Amino acid sequence: MICLIRNIPVHYEEYGEGTPILCIHGSYVDHRMMVEFLEPAFTHEHGYRRIYIDLPGMGKTPSASWIKSSDDMLEILIEFINIVIGNEKFLLTGASYGGYLSLGLIHEINERINGVLLICPMIDPREDNPENLPERQILSKPKQLDFIKDEFSGYLDMAVVVTKKSYEKWQNSIQPAINIADIEFLTNHLNMWYRSDLQEAVNKVKFDKPSCILTGRQDHNTGYKIANELVERFPRATFSILDCAGHFMEREPLIERMVKDWIERVELK
Repeated sequence: MICLIRNIPVHYEEYGEGTPILCIHGSYVDHRMMVEFLEPAFTHEHGYRRIYIDLPGMGKTPSASWIKSSDDMLEILIEFINIVIGNEKFLLTGASYGGYLSLGLIHEINERINGVLLICPMIDPREDNPENLPERQILSKPKQLDFIKDEFSGYLDMAVVVTKKSYEKWQNSIQPAINIADIEFLTNHLNMWYRSDLQEAVNKVKFDKPSCILTGRQDHNTGYKIANELVERFPRATFSILDCAGHFMEREPLIERMVKDWIERVELK
């Protein structure tokens, strides 16, 4: 599906009907990342309209020269929400860079959001320094890695528990998205920080509705220490640091249970 925003054909996909859930992926990948994370939890769950967006420069959504920062990305997301979701209140999920944009949305339109799920969220790019991040490590891998093709060797840079199943997930949802991403735009044109005053506001954002914040104990990309600062500002949040999980979050069955728990808490009256 396409939503035209300032002459950018923003691609998105929908699953199900009911309460909208906006799903925002991380950088260099696309909506398939979030589909892999979330759809298993909705196999037997009804009443939710999952909306998976491709951010500009990623997936099937082209970049534009006027998009220079996360401030611009945030404006695009708000316009997308106004068009695709309208005045209806919705749930919000974001992974990695999508988590960063989600925090911006909470700051801008808090009253429209009824629940938030953040997976390995980027919190403040200025704090992504080595002392806040675990060392890169692989905890488990088979002796034979002949199932890994050279063109998918990036998988070994991210995986903490190397298995054929997680490798196939990488093949299906991560590498194909990286292959079509606008690398020039993402690397040399887009500043992924918010402007300083917006970043300061985001660093103080509060959210008192059902939330779930999932981090990886071995995540050497965004870590877990900075995300821990959200605990006091998100009083309805379940906060988890998952062992044997990096930025790729290999703990699918546990993530599925956590997503279901979040939905159950959203539904409490």
